[in-house]
Amino acid sequence: MNKINPCINKKIILAALIIVLLILIIAGCKGRRVSSDNGYNDKSKNTFSDYNTFSYYKPGDYKESITVDGRVRTYLLHIPANYEPSKLYSLVAVFHGGGGSGEKIASQTGFAAKADKEGFITAFPDGIAHNWNDGRDTTDAFKRGVDDVKFVRMLIENIKGKLPIDSNKIYATGVSNGGIFSHRLGCEMSDVFAAVGPVVGPIATNLVPWCNPAEPVSVVGIQGTADPGIPIQGGEQGGFGGLGDGGFVESADATMRLWAQKNGCGEKPQVTDMPPKVNDGTRVKRYAYDTCRSGAAVYYYIVEGMGHGWPPKRPQAPRLAGPTSQNINATDVIWEFFKAHSK
Repeated sequence: MNKINPCINKKIILAALIIVLLILIIAGCKGRRVSSDNGYNDKSKNTFSDYNTFSYYKPGDYKESITVDGRVRTYLLHIPANYEPSKLYSLVAVFHGGGGSGEKIASQTGFAAKADKEGFITAFPDGIAHNWNDGRDTTDAFKRGVDDVKFVRMLIENIKGKLPIDSNKIYATGVSNGGIFSHRLGCEMSDVFAAVGPVVGPIATNLVPWCNPAEPVSVVGIQGTADPGIPIQGGEQGGFGGLGDGGFVESADATMRLWAQKNGCGEKPQVTDMPPKVNDGTRVKRYAYDTCRSGAAVYYYIVEGMGHGWPPKRPQAPRLAGPTSQNINATDVIWEFFKAHSK
């Protein structure tokens, strides 16, 4: 039997060690965080392996689901045109009104088209029994014991795990029941949401005593003076031919003053009569609290003569909901406000 040359044996061992070392170095590189030069910040904690996950999604709509407290919860996810997995994106969660759905509110608001134009990611969740546990303690979701705040928190984490979301730019908006619920999210998830944008949905009266956000939350709201279901002066929710969920809400004035107080704003807002675009019987007045803590702001648009809906869209049942307004575009107003306010 031939003996192995000791020198050759040492060379083989040395070569094997070099190969193992190179493998470890390569593996370490793959696990490094992407630097800010590549569009990520330290808070995102995204890695090259995350990049591969983020690359799974292409521009378009996806029907997604997660399980929360034994319930399968669904949502429509929209990835904007020109999506690039190497960039960080704002996330806007849009909540439908009572009896609605994620797909319906996506169509109603046009937020997917706005996302394509402006470059942000949108989620349109579905409520259990087509509504949200918004704090009034009267909706079907409340009666069924649904923890919608928990659902939204898990939803945000789910989306952040598969898409490059900027944690400083996460927002919530909604209409009616979804708008009231947006206030609740501002109260209970101030660590997540930089701003909320309720439309025709003031804060639920039941929420007021224990709404204590730990961090400032910017708020932009829109309400109509001719809303037959959500009274501009507050009180019991009614109208809609008995189709509403009832419960009590605060007035628009009390709602904006509450958020101004929570955000450490000045006592009096700057009031501006917005120039009308058309003569449709509606006029818009903006109440702006700009001198708030940590750069937060509270803007409220009171639309004289407008009913219950997402302007300028025509309500599905105008006889019940009242007129819309062509003098304000809720999607444009909300996104411009969101874009200007991050954590």
